[in-house]
Amino acid sequence: MQRPGLTDKMHLIVRRGLQPRSPAAFAFASLCVGVATALRLAVELVTTDVASFAFYYPAVLIAALVGGSAAGAFAMLASGLIAWWAFLPPRFEWGSLTSEIAVDLCLFIAAAALIIWVASRYRSMVRRLDEEERYRQVVVDELGHRVKNKLATIYAILRHELRGHDDIWQSVSGRLRALSAADDFLARSDGKGVELRQILEMELEPYDSSRIFLQGEPVTFFGKLPTVMALVFHELATNAAKYGALSAQGGRLEISWRASGDRVALDWVESGGPPVSEPSRRSFGSNLIERSLDSFGASAKLDFAPKGVICRMLLPKQKAPDASFKQGALVA
Repeated sequence: MQRPGLTDKMHLIVRRGLQPRSPAAFAFASLCVGVATALRLAVELVTTDVASFAFYYPAVLIAALVGGSAAGAFAMLASGLIAWWAFLPPRFEWGSLTSEIAVDLCLFIAAAALIIWVASRYRSMVRRLDEEERYRQVVVDELGHRVKNKLATIYAILRHELRGHDDIWQSVSGRLRALSAADDFLARSDGKGVELRQILEMELEPYDSSRIFLQGEPVTFFGKLPTVMALVFHELATNAAKYGALSAQGGRLEISWRASGDRVALDWVESGGPPVSEPSRRSFGSNLIERSLDSFGASAKLDFAPKGVICRMLLPKQKAPDASFKQGALVA
């Protein structure tokens, strides 16, 4: 297992935060105030026309987000005292609390308190989202386990009931195996997506690889689409092995794809097999190929050319989903 890098560790700290009211949280708040003070002094080397509390607002915000509301309150009080001592006249000494200084301090405390409240609400919201994500993952894993068990039960029942109908059994069992294999494959991908080439290689593995040619750039799909694509490719491969290019010695299957804009165009081209003609009626397999992708904004079109079946697909070019909500919960 790859160890997380520095960037990942920083992301986890920002995401989860530090233990509220812990020494680390107050130390982090002190660091934020110290950095803000140093930046405020450095800016004075260039100009003196800077608000006394300008650099302390982000310090309070960051301290509250990472260290919790107590750390944010500590940063607010420390910032107010340092700004009063270092940047409000008379500077570097505790002067009398004039009405002007009192107003500045009150405005800063009010704004900082609002910042702390917002940061606290944000931490609470993220914590709930993380808890819901963990619960969803547990439910999905349990449902996946149950679905796998039910598929095994259905497989056994159908095998018993169709023991005298070998053709129907071979068709049904192949689809069940394809569905189970696709689910297992996607589960192993751990939500990171699956490359198109991997899906094709998984479904075409049982056949003679010397007659199968894949060409295309790396394209990754996410969510439920890869499972449906696996079923479609399984159907195409099964038909090619029974009636098409993979059923004849000199048959050849070429699959190429290319990405353009927000679409991926894929061509499944068979050649060298038995002569092909348009079927008199649409089978379940043909409907599965041409209609199962519709709900994903994708399409597939079969062409029963004399030299071999051609299937042209248009698939959506997907982006990786934001995984930030899966990095763990904040510590309340």
